[in-house]
Amino acid sequence: MGYLEKEITLALETNHLKNQKLKKDELEKIISDVKTRFFYSNTNTLDPFNLKFVTKQHDSDFWKKVDLLYPSEKPTLIVLDNQIHAWTLQSSSDLKILLSETTGFPFWITNTALSFLIYVDDHDCVHTAAPLPPPAIKQS
Repeated sequence: MGYLEKEITLALETNHLKNQKLKKDELEKIISDVKTRFFYSNTNTLDPFNLKFVTKQHDSDFWKKVDLLYPSEKPTLIVLDNQIHAWTLQSSSDLKILLSETTGFPFWITNTALSFLIYVDDHDCVHTAAPLPPPAIKQS
């Protein structure tokens, strides 16, 4: 068990947060789906530099407002230590509790509909990706 997996599992148990740890086949599927939807086709890893349609901003308090910015039922948290791990939680409020009870680490968040993908790096840069480009602005 990797260090992040241990820390997150302990925080989930300590705070009695309902969750589903993704099994190997579920993890492979969500990673494949995320890559297809949000990344350029030639990427092999979850690398924020290969995100399509991404905006970036520094926000050291992102975790404090994750439940307000991205209200979502069943958000999925994805992390990487020596392996990729993922958990689906019941709500973005539960995700906020989890993030408040763990040390800072890079993480990915999406939802079951894969309508967004967020990466927060260890410098508090929030990368927000959309599956499609924003609509073009019509010139008058």
